[in-house]
Formats: sequence, structure tokens, C-alpha cells
Amino acid sequence: YTAVMRRIHADRTISYLRACIIKGYLVRNLNKEIDMSLDKDKADPAYRLGRLFAALEKTQSDALNTVKSTIRDRFYSSASATPGPIFPRLLRTYQHHLAKLEGEFKVNREKLIQEILESLDRFPTHLNLNEQGMFAIGYYHQMQDFYKSKSEQKRKGIEK
Repeated sequence: YTAVMRRIHADRTISYLRACIIKGYLVRNLNKEIDMSLDKDKADPAYRLGRLFAALEKTQSDALNTVKSTIRDRFYSSASATPGPIFPRLLRTYQHHLAKLEGEFKVNREKLIQEILESLDRFPTHLNLNEQGMFAIGYYHQMQDFYKSKSEQKRKGIEK
């Protein structure tokens, strides 16, 4: 588990296999209940912060299309370990990215961010290694949901 977490911090990449290892460790050793896909009702702050980070990254990529370094490249390690000082800064840049989106994309993204932040009353100063695992799972689930939603929308468009 520790080695996987170190690789995620070094590579800034959460693959399916890494997410499975993290989930297996958390379920087996900490008796955590973790769904196979996005759980919008999960109130765990670390999980919510992972989801928030994924939403902020997706907003950046939607607004700017091509970027030399994404927020994941620059902030993943620090956001998952010390979210307190990092997330206010990310939310400031999010406002600039959100302004570049149009119409329903902008509204839907803002609703998503509000839904994620709804149960958070503050950003924790530090996340321990187990909480960093929950952060990674939340990030992975939210990113998977973004792409699943797109493929479902495409299928619905083809069927019409």
C-alpha cells in the first residue's frame, strides 16, 4: 500500500490497478466500505476532496483544451497530503477556468462543485496515508464518472 501511494505521488497517475490495490487495503485493513463506482453520498472528507480535485482538473482541461502542465501535474501530491493550503488556491484558478466554459457545461460543473463541497465545513490541514488513499479513490471514481457519462451520452445520441 505504501509503495503504491509513493508511486501515485511520484507519477501523479492513478490507474485501475492502483485504485484496486488501495481499495483492497482500505477494505481489508480498515474495514472501510468502498463502492465500485462513484458514491455521491459518501461524506468522507478525503473522498470528497479527491472528487473535488478531479472536478477542478476536468474543468481546467475543458476550459483550456491543451495545457503544458495540468493541476494534477503541479498539485496532486500536495493536494492529497496537505489540502488546507492548496485547495483555496485551486478554487481561485477554478473561477478563471469556469469563466471560459459556456452554457450548460458551466452550470453543470458549478452544480457538481457545490454538491461536492456541500458536506465539507473546512479543508483539513493534513491527510494521513489512509486518508490519502481515500483521496485517490475519490479522484479515480470521479474521473471515471466523467468519462462514463460521456460514453452514455454518445450512446443515447446514437439511439435517437
